[in-house]
Order: sequence, then C-alpha cells, then structure tokens
Amino acid sequence: MARKQADPTARRAREAARRAAAAQRIGPRPPRTPRPRQPKFLFDLEPPGAFYTDWDSPVGTDTEVMTQVTDHFGADSDEATTMRFLLRFREIYGPNIPLGAIGQLELLLDETDLLTQLSPGAGVTTDDARDSVHSLHAQGMLLIADDGSLWMTVPPGTPYSAPNGEWSFVEQKVQAPAELIDTAN
Repeated sequence: MARKQADPTARRAREAARRAAAAQRIGPRPPRTPRPRQPKFLFDLEPPGAFYTDWDSPVGTDTEVMTQVTDHFGADSDEATTMRFLLRFREIYGPNIPLGAIGQLELLLDETDLLTQLSPGAGVTTDDARDSVHSLHAQGMLLIADDGSLWMTVPPGTPYSAPNGEWSFVEQKVQAPAELIDTAN
C-alpha cells in the first residue's frame, strides 16, 4: 500500500511551529560572528617583503599567450620555455604570479634538502612535493622572507593570524644557503 504524500505546506507549517516552540524553550540562537572572507589568491593577501613586489600577469588564454611567444621567438627558445613555466605557475597562483618569490622558492628547492624531507620515499615524487610546496606558497602558508629564507606563515584574517590583521611568521623551514646570501649582498 502506497504512503500518502505529506502536504509540503503543512510540513513547513509544522517545522516553523517546532522552531518557534524551541526558541521559546531555549531562547533565540546567538548571532554568528561572520568569518572574514579568505582571498582566493596570494596576490589578494598582499604578502609583505621584497620578494613580493614584482608580479606578472600574462594576458590571454594559455594557447593565445604561447602562440604569441612561439611566433615571435620560436618554439624552442628560452622565452618559450620561460612562458611555459609561467603558465604552469598561473594554474597554481592565479592570474598574478610573484616572479621574485617563485624564483627564490625554486632556488631553495634546488639548493636545499627540503624536497628530500618532503618526499621520503612513501610514494611521493619530488615533482609532487614541489607542487605541494608551491600550492602552500600560493595559499600564503609559506612565504619567502627578505633574507631569502622560507617561513611557515599564517595569512591575515585567519583564526591564528597576528593581531591587527598582520602576517604571522611562525617557523623558519629553510634558511637561504650561505652562498646565496653572500651573492645577494
């Protein structure tokens, strides 16, 4: 025997009456504190420091940009290789790419043992570990300090950020190699 469908209007009225009775019994719900909207991209977080002053924004789709570069410089040129990297980073960082920070991060990944620490052989390739580091960087969880070192950070507007909406530099993950610091000065 088929069940009779409940009248949606009657069901809504019963639910409203139940809520009203509960509100009288236990009081109204406390107002919620609105959570700050987390920016979508690293550029929107406005990271501090010298490595976050130079941003690039390739205009057009990946195909359009690559067509322009290969038509002008050739498919095997250094410019085409650089643009392929930039377009790959655009997938991770969004439309604005922090050139100085990415360059320093790549240098740190190549010159230190951070990738070895992150991919101890448990099925994680160094490419996967590299992409993970860039993903954390793109979310603002890692930043390059002015001395070239890599720090774990807390972006502003998050539950554990510093007072007054500032960045929190929590822990230094990789110190810039001494030879890199000497050449920078």
